[in-house]
Amino acid sequence: MAIVPRTAGPLESLKELGRTAVEILHTRFDLLVTEIAQEQNRLAELLLYGALALLCLFLAVVALALFVLASLWDTPYRLPAIGAVAAVLVVAGAACTVTFVKKARAKPRLFSTSLEELGVDLERLQ
Repeated sequence: MAIVPRTAGPLESLKELGRTAVEILHTRFDLLVTEIAQEQNRLAELLLYGALALLCLFLAVVALALFVLASLWDTPYRLPAIGAVAAVLVVAGAACTVTFVKKARAKPRLFSTSLEELGVDLERLQ
């Protein structure tokens, strides 16, 4: 007597479809969580380097300004030296602000990989 393999009924097909859907959602959610963690790490690193750069530049500028002013204190160029140091600091601050804004806007699009994968999934389902 030959054993005939049992074919899956509609209920089994629905269960399999449900399992597949849950697996797909799990994979996409895992990808989303990974992208969130990467973005958090990128922002933390950006803030750390920005803070350290600002601290170092601030201390260097203060030391340089004191050096210039101390070297010109007993001369008639004392007030122009103070004005020049202030002007240089304003220009440097403006340049740093422009650079910071450009870099902050140049960040990669959040969740771009997840959105691409969901787009591929939608194309496959059509």
